[in-house]
Amino acid sequence: MEHDAVRVYAILLVAVVVALAGVLIGAWWAPFLVGLAAGIAEPRARIAIPVGAVSGLLAWALPLGALEVRFSLGPTAASIAAIMGFGHQGAIPLVLSSVVGLLLGLTGAWLATAARTLSASPAR
Repeated sequence: MEHDAVRVYAILLVAVVVALAGVLIGAWWAPFLVGLAAGIAEPRARIAIPVGAVSGLLAWALPLGALEVRFSLGPTAASIAAIMGFGHQGAIPLVLSSVVGLLLGLTGAWLATAARTLSASPAR
């Protein structure tokens, strides 16, 4: 049981690092591919799908957090929120951007696990 937890954490760490590296070099879709890889590497959907989701979330949220610390995205985010019709609530565009990363990783992992399930089902 302990060995299994270490394996899951290792997959999560690798997934986050690879997805983050992809996003940092400009491949905004990298969390989707990492989610696919997680779904292929981990046969259990209850583990692969959260790994894909968390890696996508962190891959998009960490660079936004670093930009916030370094350059203060507040005025820019508030302007984007106003354009979107949310007043000057700057957190909304930042949260929505992070949700996009989460959904990319989640759908990649879901697709891989669904394909695995279909390929494992008996032919009719």
